[in-house]
Amino acid sequence: WSTRLHMLHPAWTPVYAKCQELGIPITIHTSINFTVDRPIGLGRPLHISEIASAFPDLIIVANHGGWPWVNEMVAVAWKHQNVYIEIGGQSPKYIGKPGTGWETLMVHGNSTIQDKVLFATDVMLPPQRVIKELKELPLKESVKEKWLGLNAERLLDRIKRY
Repeated sequence: WSTRLHMLHPAWTPVYAKCQELGIPITIHTSINFTVDRPIGLGRPLHISEIASAFPDLIIVANHGGWPWVNEMVAVAWKHQNVYIEIGGQSPKYIGKPGTGWETLMVHGNSTIQDKVLFATDVMLPPQRVIKELKELPLKESVKEKWLGLNAERLLDRIKRY
């Protein structure tokens, strides 16, 4: 969103193609932005589906979990083997709280897409606090381990193969 170009803008096509060719993962901001001069929809995760379909070997990490479009984000990650959800910038205590819009991630992140969720921190949230809150989420212990590092380790191994 900072470039003012929508993720589907044709100017990105050669970038996506080159990154796919070289095995370089990309990150795409998938959440609201707080700028007053750009539309809120620049971060809608549904659009990632078009990129993932056109570039099936391009690893796409969707930053910030897609809130307030978490249902879309989960659906896109479930559908596309090359899409991962990074949950930085969110306090895990809110991700686990009913009524915050994260319920779909909690359900499917504990089952169908448990291998697609990546831990991250953000400037405003101390890592120790975020790790503690994530460990307190109502997730299976094996899923917590995946979210906290095993998924990232597998993703990094996948990138190294290129």
